[in-house]
Amino acid sequence: MNGQEGNEKISHTARYVAHIRSFTDIPYAKEIAEESQAERDFQALAGASAESVIQLTPVWEARYKATDQIIAQRHITQVLEIATGLSPRGLAMTENPDVVYVATDLPQILAQIKTLAEAILTKLHAQRPNLYFRVVNALDHDELLSSVSPFQPSSPIAIITEGLLSYLTRAEKETLAANIHDLLKQYDGIWITPDVITKQWLKRLAQDDKSYAQQRIVNVSSATGSDFENNLFVDEDDLQQFFIKAGFKIEEYPHTCVIDKLSSIDILNLNRETVLEVLRMPKTLILTA
Repeated sequence: MNGQEGNEKISHTARYVAHIRSFTDIPYAKEIAEESQAERDFQALAGASAESVIQLTPVWEARYKATDQIIAQRHITQVLEIATGLSPRGLAMTENPDVVYVATDLPQILAQIKTLAEAILTKLHAQRPNLYFRVVNALDHDELLSSVSPFQPSSPIAIITEGLLSYLTRAEKETLAANIHDLLKQYDGIWITPDVITKQWLKRLAQDDKSYAQQRIVNVSSATGSDFENNLFVDEDDLQQFFIKAGFKIEEYPHTCVIDKLSSIDILNLNRETVLEVLRMPKTLILTA
């Protein structure tokens, strides 16, 4: 299976995540979940552990809000999201007319989020001339570099990959990292990714999660045609060495930094201390070339 086919299949997991986000106050998350009928794919992938997955909503909300917080703290107004899936970020960020946002993905799933965004904006009687959709295979060097044409070269950019790296083989990760590195040599800016789950961390999560964590991995791998578990970084050292070898400087942003912004804790009536403990290991990387 090539990268194009694999990314098209990830539309199933994009709706899976869209449903989880509906249990938060993330702008447009509920609208996207409803319009895309996300719950159907969520139930299929989560299976018998659906209820326990929902209890982990703060993990997904934290990585989303950590990314937004990093961008806000650096006052970056040019944003490129790679493999955007059904992310509501483009709609939310372009409420600010000074932000230029480019959402990229492969054709099938990009058409879905573009159609959803247009439907939502029509209901709101709103327009977003600063929101762009570009069909891009991020493993294609020229396609990725051409996607940033709406940006001004004089201003920094933020490149986001949220949920992509775990579906790529090691060789594909290396290609993506090289392409992003080239882009960041032309534009000052940062690469933001929370896709730093390791096999070591997953093993710990499976021990704590009594509701079929391994079965969920099997379901996701089957739905996407990707060997999800095998694609993960082995451990923290493997993770660090990968990005250093690819030519990046690494800054870590712990997800505990956004604990006070997590609406799902109250929405789902969760114990804050329990959530805080779960968030002690997950983090987002801020990478500079």
